[in-house]
Amino acid sequence: MCAHKGSQGVQCAENSLKHELGDELLPLLLAHRDVVNRILEELWSHIEWEKRKIPGKKQWRLLPKYKVDVHSGKYKKKLRESLLQEWPFAAHWVDSAIKTAYSILRLGGKTMLKEKERGEDPLRKDSSQEPNKHS
Repeated sequence: MCAHKGSQGVQCAENSLKHELGDELLPLLLAHRDVVNRILEELWSHIEWEKRKIPGKKQWRLLPKYKVDVHSGKYKKKLRESLLQEWPFAAHWVDSAIKTAYSILRLGGKTMLKEKERGEDPLRKDSSQEPNKHS
């Protein structure tokens, strides 16, 4: 059962949103995914990794240190403007992609850090797969 009454065209819980656009949405979704990945690569390129010893232990940790202030409004505005130059869709999708990428970097930071410590590049996973098409 849905959280709100009268929701037509929406299946709740693990089911997907019903719509009639189908293939018309695919270019937008793929472009959004690609721009999120581009932003993550941009942010990732500004990180220097500093090896620090854990006090009282024989372990070391890699800690991220940003070369530039990627959280400043000035940086985000410049990033947004550069992304909008090639963006064929509404600007709010770029804003959404920026928020998504920053959230991934913030929330996925621990996982990304572990992969970096193992010598892996967390942004080089196979994301070239097309999304599943449901009939």
